[in-house]
Amino acid sequence: MKRMILLALALLLLAGCGGKEAAVSPALTVDGTTFTHESAVDEILTALGEDFTYYEAISCVYDGMDKTYDYGDVTVYTYPDGDTDQLMELYCTGGDVSAQGITIGSTKDEVVKTFGTGYTEEGSVLSYSLKATEAQNTPASLYFELEDETVTAIAITAEHREE
Repeated sequence: MKRMILLALALLLLAGCGGKEAAVSPALTVDGTTFTHESAVDEILTALGEDFTYYEAISCVYDGMDKTYDYGDVTVYTYPDGDTDQLMELYCTGGDVSAQGITIGSTKDEVVKTFGTGYTEEGSVLSYSLKATEAQNTPASLYFELEDETVTAIAITAEHREE
């Protein structure tokens, strides 16, 4: 009987340690298509369509051109990697966009309830990051911009070399 009481107490203590952290996946669903930090740029551009404004600039970090595809509420930022472009960031400020049910207009409390407390907060941005595979890299992340505790933008970033 004493063992059962000790086991029950141990289970209660373990259950109360830190609560359940939600698994964070740097993924966004835009107009019904889900993209991750590992999505190919061509796949993203094909899904979003041809109605974009295009910008490019010589990359400060990589050999080649950094490119921006602006769809209005959705912006795709890329960086050059040899003969291909890699996703740097997929940034959304409106439209049909969600991250595990969190949308533009969701509250900070809803974000934390969905993704947990393992975020960093800088100014009005909550960021959930994966661990970088290389020490010199910026990790992949999912982040939320807030205004008055309300989500105004959602973005994913891919792992890339620090600038």
